[in-house]
Amino acid sequence: MKTKHLISALLLVSSGLTLLASCNGGSVDTVKAIESNYDNQNKTIELTGEFDAPSFTFSSGKSKTMAMNFVVKSHAFSSEKFTAFSVILPVGTEKNNVLFDLPADQKNYTLKNFYVFDNNGEKNNLDSHTTFKMTGTVHYSELEKPENEREKDNFSYTITDVSFVKD
Repeated sequence: MKTKHLISALLLVSSGLTLLASCNGGSVDTVKAIESNYDNQNKTIELTGEFDAPSFTFSSGKSKTMAMNFVVKSHAFSSEKFTAFSVILPVGTEKNNVLFDLPADQKNYTLKNFYVFDNNGEKNNLDSHTTFKMTGTVHYSELEKPENEREKDNFSYTITDVSFVKD
């Protein structure tokens, strides 16, 4: 009887590890694809991961949008990260918005200074490293140029019309 329980437990653990190891490979594949070809032009993509602060500072508090980063991993225990850059969110406190709150006497920002409001209107601080399921539409700036002026290896993009919920 003890052997049956041991075999059952091993099968359960093995199944669980396999599930965890493959849980987010689709998001990684999507990020790799948007950075290597134009197949996702004007297509809605779905990613699972967490928002990260942009890698620059802001010159004005009057901006109506903010380009955020969205980090995905192949699975929960992976140290390898892939980042979707230029995820454009409206600035504010409405659903699917970002809020940047930096006190006047503070010069450097951290994740604690950023909040996102998900599709349900729930306020989430980026420092909590909350996982979201995010959808948005991919646009490549290079494809806006006349075909004879395009650089074939410039895959700069923005992701707009973004909505997200806790995963």
